Amino acid sequence: MKQKLLSMLLLLLSFHLSAQDKSQGEVINYDGTWRKLDLPDKIYYLPELTEAFQIEKLVSFPQVYNFQKAKGSVPTFWAGGRPYWFRIELKNSTNMIQDLLIHLQLSLYDVVEFYVVEKKQVIDHQSLNWKIPQQNRRIKHRDFIFPTTLQPRQEIFYYLKIRKNFGAISFPISIWEKNNFDYYYPTNDHYNWGFISGIFIFVCIISFLLSLIFNEKLYLYYGIYVLTALTFIYTMQGYFIRFYGDGNFGIEGDKVRYIATMLLMISNLLFVRSYLRWDLLKNKLFYWYSNFFIISFCLLILVAYVDNLILNNFLFNNYTMPITFLVSLGFSIPPFFVFGTTIYCIFINHFKKDATYYLLANLPVFFVAFYSGLSTYELVPGSFLTGIDFFVIAFFIEIIALSGLLAYRVKLMQGMSEKLLIEKNFIQQQRTQAVLEAEERERIRIARDLHDGVGQTLAAARMTLGNYLSQKKIESSEMQNSLDLLEDSIKEIREISHNMMPSSLTKFGLTSALKQFTNKVNALGKIEIELQIVGFKERSDEKIELMLYRIVQEIISNIIRHADARKVNIELVRHDTELILIVEDDGRGFDTARTENHGIGLKNIATRVEYLNGSVNFDSSIGKGTSVVIEVPLNLI
Repeated sequence: MKQKLLSMLLLLLSFHLSAQDKSQGEVINYDGTWRKLDLPDKIYYLPELTEAFQIEKLVSFPQVYNFQKAKGSVPTFWAGGRPYWFRIELKNSTNMIQDLLIHLQLSLYDVVEFYVVEKKQVIDHQSLNWKIPQQNRRIKHRDFIFPTTLQPRQEIFYYLKIRKNFGAISFPISIWEKNNFDYYYPTNDHYNWGFISGIFIFVCIISFLLSLIFNEKLYLYYGIYVLTALTFIYTMQGYFIRFYGDGNFGIEGDKVRYIATMLLMISNLLFVRSYLRWDLLKNKLFYWYSNFFIISFCLLILVAYVDNLILNNFLFNNYTMPITFLVSLGFSIPPFFVFGTTIYCIFINHFKKDATYYLLANLPVFFVAFYSGLSTYELVPGSFLTGIDFFVIAFFIEIIALSGLLAYRVKLMQGMSEKLLIEKNFIQQQRTQAVLEAEERERIRIARDLHDGVGQTLAAARMTLGNYLSQKKIESSEMQNSLDLLEDSIKEIREISHNMMPSSLTKFGLTSALKQFTNKVNALGKIEIELQIVGFKERSDEKIELMLYRIVQEIISNIIRHADARKVNIELVRHDTELILIVEDDGRGFDTARTENHGIGLKNIATRVEYLNGSVNFDSSIGKGTSVVIEVPLNLI
């Protein structure tokens, strides 16, 4: 009989033990040595599959509700709008009262119910959702943070009921000592995010400026991509939480994150297809596929706004599961499309280096997004990789790498621009040289024709007419006047021929030609020219001498015709590396700022100086004369 009773007692005891919650035993021990505990591994979860669970029943009959131990460093579940319960058991093994904070490092849960349970009694209850403004929370922060107090040697259970209408439930949790949180977290949080935001905004502004400078859409798309990446990070981290509640964006809650994600993908498609020049691919399907994705995302954004502003969220509330599935599927395809197209460009040697560099730069983002997608559908355990910190690190690596590449492109474009400018200047110089040389050849031809042709003909005519009059002994004042006119014409033609191609310039050089030229002008009596020549011990290059002589002729011609001057000073100085020509007059001057004063004469002077690789400066004002300073290098001709 005793054996039967003992067997029955053992059977009842074993039945009681088997009926108890199998996950009851693991306790997180607070012994005063840790200030923060990140993602404790002793977390248990229970989904609400068919019925809504009451906290009173969960704590009163734990053997009925089988909590399972969560897997992964960040438990992640495809909730589909169903609430999930989480349980943590914590024991204070010290003899001191300790204030703690339960910190959920996300901001977009639709409902979070927090319960503190001791001896199967609920001793505290807190509730939060994204609509509650920060200033109305116990801990004024964008994340979900619940304060709690542990008495000495106290052992309690924390129950959290989390519901998220769209997407997956991720459970990144930390337990803080409140004093340590108040001292460390806010300052460090603002510093880190301020630094990250500063880098992103700086890159964005520089990209926009480059797009304006070079008129390249590539830099505009990159700036938009960086800006949307920062917006995506901010929505994930909850920095726009006050706008979600107020509805200032015209849309609310987790849907803002979806829209930010779609904008990020649109900008990424625009950037990568411009960066890798998909329009030049022989297979135009890639370009049209990208247009299809862009248009699809734009339509989804429009539908989200219409549903929120007009239909009062009818579509999202009644078709949560299919919409969430379609949106998640839509988020999965474009990254693989971009990744695959980049590999295709490498394979066909289409901008291979650029494609390889982009692939390497984008690899961290792709990997984090890919792992996050797998964990969302519970194909792999949730991990730190799904957290926003790793998204930030991945984006940071990508943006720094791509910024370096685009900076290299800017350098190449500057080098190419400088090369094109040099080539343009060279071509322009060749054209100028050809024009000036053709002009000089024409001057020589005309001078020769005048001297050897017209001049000789007139001289022969005068000689014939004079001989005829002498033989006939005809004396007539009219005939003598005709002979004098012929003589004057002959002299004038010789003068014109000489001015067009002075023999003194070709025979004796610039200094002799200028002296002869100024003497002839002074002989006319219209103006007085004072010529000073310094440093000319030997002749210069023929081209320099010829161009400077023509420049002086042009300047003196302008002074005679327009300046109404009485005195002109010409100073020609030769140094080891340059020639300096200064021409000053006391004429009426002109306004150099008015373009209508820049006639053909000034343009001819500027053209000849440009041909010599020199510089010219006109300094003049009305009533105060004009000064022309010309500098010509001797080693660049």
